[in-house]
Amino acid sequence: MSFTRVLIANRGEIAIRIAKAADALGIETVAVHAPIDERSLHLAAADQVAPLSGGDPLAAYLDIDTLLRIATDHGCDCIHPGYGFLAENAAFAAACAEAGLTFVGPAADTLELFGDKVRARALAASLDIPVAGGSPGAVADAAAAAAAAAEIGLPVMLKAAAGGGGRGMRAVERITDIAEAFERCSSEASAAFGDGAVSVERLVERPRHIEVQVLADLHGNVTHLHERDCSVQQRNQKVIEIAPALGLDASLRDRLHADAVRLAAQAGLANAATVEFLVSPETGDHYFIECNPRIQVEHTVTEQVTGVDLVEAQFRIAAGARLEEIGVVADNADQSKIAEVSAAAGRLPAVPRGYAVQARVVATGSGAISAYHEPSGAGVRVDAAGYAGYTPPPHYDPLLAKGPS
Repeated sequence: MSFTRVLIANRGEIAIRIAKAADALGIETVAVHAPIDERSLHLAAADQVAPLSGGDPLAAYLDIDTLLRIATDHGCDCIHPGYGFLAENAAFAAACAEAGLTFVGPAADTLELFGDKVRARALAASLDIPVAGGSPGAVADAAAAAAAAAEIGLPVMLKAAAGGGGRGMRAVERITDIAEAFERCSSEASAAFGDGAVSVERLVERPRHIEVQVLADLHGNVTHLHERDCSVQQRNQKVIEIAPALGLDASLRDRLHADAVRLAAQAGLANAATVEFLVSPETGDHYFIECNPRIQVEHTVTEQVTGVDLVEAQFRIAAGARLEEIGVVADNADQSKIAEVSAAAGRLPAVPRGYAVQARVVATGSGAISAYHEPSGAGVRVDAAGYAGYTPPPHYDPLLAKGPS
């Protein structure tokens, strides 16, 4: 099985990234854009371009019916959602399947499971993967959030139950601040994910944020591609990422990898996902917080240290390839296969080679970019969608570039 043409249901630098991977695999690309994105750089990276209608710049990229129509009209056989927008939308994945299009990502039931942070935590707990204390489900209102916080013990974190990426999150140290935090979280979650549900978790203070990249194929094979440290954040948004994590205890690293693979396998994951943990600086204990069943912004540092192109892997897995066919040995594979796969791939699969660091450049104000210069040199990689004269729309994630790594 192979793909001939993909609709990229996204914009900006991730749309460019997907187009590059598709081009390397000989897959033609169709880019979409809201009217305000007519000068977006991702349009130049695609073979074909299709406009999205509507006056709401955000809603345009969330219009499932229009995206499916465009994909069908342009002869696409698959859709890649990137990250954000509809990347974790189970209804979108199901609609793609009903339309005869392959969704380049996990199946709808997996998206539904991990899209519900409460269900995901329950699954982890059932596998004896540590989780921080929290509400048994989404809380109905601010009063219920306050009651849950009182039972869990302050401080707590209010979180969007149906999303990620730092949106819809607030740390709360006083009961009197719960009402405002709840309203803000619910409003942000509704705008970003179309679901204002909020849950409450015990806050692990000053933690390390460690996430494990996992890959799984359609044949039941699952593996990890090591971890990233995403502890440097601003307003719950990751700013600096490094792979692999520095100074991580070897036994803790092994537990994180094993827990991530077990969770992915039990959930029936097939494609790419990131399993995220918090590590207490005082005790060294780790706690599962969520699994994002999609490609992540910081996937590039994992690619740099493992040599595995994760977006190409997404396409190939969706087309039916086994992990060993893309140069990765599954955790449950016969270890005698390592030499065989290594020889075919020209390297020892997924063994970290040094370290990679990624920094994000975001638009913090309004107006056109007056000057734009990207760094270059040995070992430097930049994924970007900015250029001199470009005016970043205020309606989307403000990420303009990431790198070097």
